Amino acid sequence: MTAVVVPPVGTVGLPDSAAGDTVAYASYGREDAPAVFVLGGISGHRFVNGDPQGGHGWWPGVVGDGAALDPARYRIVSLDWLGGAGDSSGPAASETSVPIVTTQDQAHAVVRVLDHLEIDQLHGFVGASYGGMVGLALGALYPEKVRRLLVLCAAHRPHPMAVALRVLQRRIVELSTGTGREFEGLALARAVAITTYRTPEEFEQRFATSPNWDEGPPRFAVEDYLEHQGERFTQRFSATAFRILTQSLDLHRVVPEDVLVPTTVMSVDSDTLVPPWLVAELARRLPKSGRAVRITSIFGHDAFLKEHQAVGRLILNVLETEDHNG
Repeated sequence: MTAVVVPPVGTVGLPDSAAGDTVAYASYGREDAPAVFVLGGISGHRFVNGDPQGGHGWWPGVVGDGAALDPARYRIVSLDWLGGAGDSSGPAASETSVPIVTTQDQAHAVVRVLDHLEIDQLHGFVGASYGGMVGLALGALYPEKVRRLLVLCAAHRPHPMAVALRVLQRRIVELSTGTGREFEGLALARAVAITTYRTPEEFEQRFATSPNWDEGPPRFAVEDYLEHQGERFTQRFSATAFRILTQSLDLHRVVPEDVLVPTTVMSVDSDTLVPPWLVAELARRLPKSGRAVRITSIFGHDAFLKEHQAVGRLILNVLETEDHNG
């Protein structure tokens, strides 16, 4: 087993970058194993397979011992988002506007990490949600750096309704911050976001509609769930990071014809944020015989987090196809 030459966890400088001065990364597995970069949604972080303090990774069932992305088989690399909640830096906050970080900025950071780790070319890139957008930007800007892309629940541009919902979430955060109630507003914005990640069918199965009257005013089961999700989010995210990354989602644009990497895209039939027809449009326009896979799930946009078996099978199919041509 070959020892890793550079530290498996660390930061790298970003010279001449307006989006941040440093990017934090994590690497798992042998240095000589096929390298796979893994990135998730805006709340994802570099510790995809656990942190040095024993904390869990954010993609259990997909990354880990015996899973599709097994560090015993692949060298798995990830990073913290520029402008996000992790240890990467971001642009200076402005009182008048949200600082700009684009998916192209994140792709430049990916390449800086690869150069630091002396990885000439990735065996594959697996990106879900925001991470899939960054993967498309990487494929357009640096096609020589990656042999194959797998893009889950993401497309070449945002849907206008998704933009509208995120604009309203940022307005909630802005108003609450202006009145000294930043954390309340951030929790509420995140709760609203959760309703866009899931589906009415799942909520129908999970939550009773009859209120609980035990403590005075009527209290609904779904209310408890959304409050919990919002409060948990505020423990690790700031209002500034939320505004930067949700705006980055809305600014995302990649011309599919510029993605010169064999690419597989996965959509979910119940995903309203990134509808299957938009993913199909992306696949049709990809120049390297883009392949579209559509799965059925009750979990909507969050299916990439919940449908471990389907996602794992697809990852293995893409990564194990030697001459992958989409």
